[in-house]
Amino acid sequence: MASNDLEDDSGPGLPDDIYEQVTALAEKANEALESDRPSAAIEPLQRALDLLPAPQHEWEAWTWLNGSLGEAYFNLSDFKMARISFLDAMSGPGGEGNPYLLLRVGQSAFELGETAQAKQMLAQAHMQEGDELFSDEDPKYLAFLRSDR
Repeated sequence: MASNDLEDDSGPGLPDDIYEQVTALAEKANEALESDRPSAAIEPLQRALDLLPAPQHEWEAWTWLNGSLGEAYFNLSDFKMARISFLDAMSGPGGEGNPYLLLRVGQSAFELGETAQAKQMLAQAHMQEGDELFSDEDPKYLAFLRSDR
């Protein structure tokens, strides 16, 4: 049975067999992330993304699978791959302008020393959600946003 989370903007959801496989892989990845084993989440997330029919970026699953993949890489301090995954998530339905994705792209850019992109993305995230979005994050990101750097 298809779920709204796995539908594209044009209507029908993923075929049942793909939906079931993507769901099982996503659950495996979520368990790994929740158990603080981000490296164990990467392979099932990549496999789930590979199952999405073309054009992959039109499926809502593209957005949240890439967001989860970015989170795994971010937790592993692989900020280059994290940023790539979060930017991929932003290219899918509901991803553009998502404050959490903007935050994570900004944080990844900060960690990579790319201050212009970091400032831009963190500012966009902050404009939407304010300080609350940063409340569970390292204070260095909000301090950087408020700095003249």
